[in-house]
Amino acid sequence: MSTRVRFEPSGFETEIQAPVDLIDVTDEHPDADVPYSCRSASCGTCRVEVVSGGEALAPPDEDEVDVLEIFGDEGPVRLCCQLKLAKDTDKLELRVVDPY
Repeated sequence: MSTRVRFEPSGFETEIQAPVDLIDVTDEHPDADVPYSCRSASCGTCRVEVVSGGEALAPPDEDEVDVLEIFGDEGPVRLCCQLKLAKDTDKLELRVVDPY
């Protein structure tokens, strides 16, 4: 089984297979158009809203939660640099949050 992942607003889609770090996927596919700065859960540049498929992601660690709290993000917003697809699902859709 594999997972279809879609990135908005770029509209880029690709097939991935768990387990995988989403930062590796976006490195391989720059058309996903996810901005990065620190790549280590400290800047918040790569915040994404998990539109669908969030149940297949590993839960956030303490560092990621701390950064998201600084930005006032709740619920489905995560740091793409920290996202790990733990198990395959039909579809994972991520929407880049405006970094400004």
